[in-house]
Amino acid sequence: MKKLISLLMALFIAVSPVSAHSGRTDSNGGHRDNKNVSGLGSYHYHCGGYPAHLHIGGICPYKSSISTPSTTASTNSNKPAPTYDANKNNIYIMHFSPQMTVGESFRADAVSNNSSAAISWSSSDTSIAEVEPSTGVVTAKAPGTAVITVTNGYKSRSYTVNCKGYISYTDVKAEINGYPIQTYEYNNDIYVMCSDLNSYGFRASYSSDEAGSRVDIDYCSESVTPKEVIDYPKDKIAYEVVPSSIQVICGLNDAKCVNGDGIMFVAFNELSVLGDVHYSEPENKYTFTYSDTPILSSEYSILY
Repeated sequence: MKKLISLLMALFIAVSPVSAHSGRTDSNGGHRDNKNVSGLGSYHYHCGGYPAHLHIGGICPYKSSISTPSTTASTNSNKPAPTYDANKNNIYIMHFSPQMTVGESFRADAVSNNSSAAISWSSSDTSIAEVEPSTGVVTAKAPGTAVITVTNGYKSRSYTVNCKGYISYTDVKAEINGYPIQTYEYNNDIYVMCSDLNSYGFRASYSSDEAGSRVDIDYCSESVTPKEVIDYPKDKIAYEVVPSSIQVICGLNDAKCVNGDGIMFVAFNELSVLGDVHYSEPENKYTFTYSDTPILSSEYSILY
């Protein structure tokens, strides 16, 4: 009888599955099998009540074969987030002019990584440097500095432009009551030196108070002592223009003026409030005529 019982127990052990063995599972649903009774190594899983198995690549072969809404959502949530391209919307200034002369225009170029984003330009001070918003064409308007900025709506780039002005000599002549006066050109206008006018029957006086600095020009018909006029080559630079808050008042009107190295100049046409200004194209000459004839107090120097 004992032999029979022993034989039956041996048969039972032989036909039992290799996974049927004692031992509790840990929090991961697996446990150690140091004697490798399962034939799967020293550690295997029983998660979900499934037979002993391994997790290849950390994935349960039984769960991965079942498609449920919860597992699908879990799989999607594990997908890496799209990588943000920090350079996608960048914009670059390719060509620009850091220094310009008043009256000069220059087209700056920019390239945007985002080809669908519109590019626009702006200036920090349009009185110094004006820029066309869509083309980037910059025009120097007055001496000084301005910051030119381009943007594509996402990123922006800037550069500083230094605008300079130069008062030059010109071949355009000018006479006041028949007496030649030295002329200068700035930004396509003809100018004369304010202080020179004192020698041609005008009174140009400088004053400064809390309201600011100014030069007042009036015609006084006093003695005339014309100054020497020299035929310098056209476009030869005479003075560099500097930013200035000094006003020139001709008669009672604000006059177009410019400060060259601290010397004030007034546009010749502005003298029309004090007399008749005329331009003769054949002679390429401006003339100013006052109703009273000034008195010549000294000989006039010959042109050379």
